[in-house]
Amino acid sequence: MKKSSSYINTILFILLIVLILCYFGIFKFTSKEAFEYKRHSKYPKSQDVPLLYGDYNVKQNTGVTKNNSSNIWKDYPVYQSSYKQQTNNKRYWSTPDNGTCSPAEFCGTPYSPTNIKIDKVSPGLPIGASGVTRVNWWAGKK
Repeated sequence: MKKSSSYINTILFILLIVLILCYFGIFKFTSKEAFEYKRHSKYPKSQDVPLLYGDYNVKQNTGVTKNNSSNIWKDYPVYQSSYKQQTNNKRYWSTPDNGTCSPAEFCGTPYSPTNIKIDKVSPGLPIGASGVTRVNWWAGKK
């Protein structure tokens, strides 16, 4: 009889220690979201507007279209082989739809055609230029 009472006392003692540890928060049974927003940060704009908002004009009423893979392929640029060295690596698109939307119903939505601002690159410094400090390809200030 003495053995069973000491066994029960040991189990009760371990249970008491576990409850005390849980009370003081050593064991955390709650999970926390890994990508949780900071408490004092602003509500992200990407929750209310599309991802490319600001770069492309957004349509007022967006929804899926009746496009399918048999009619969106025309938007994908394919240039014929020539000496012009053209490729389908187009840099400035009027819309982000390039004929490769997946699923095809999303081609044509939610962005409308936009005039893209093209970056102006200054011409490089000639190779034989003298009297200027050359930094890579451009002239540097003295």
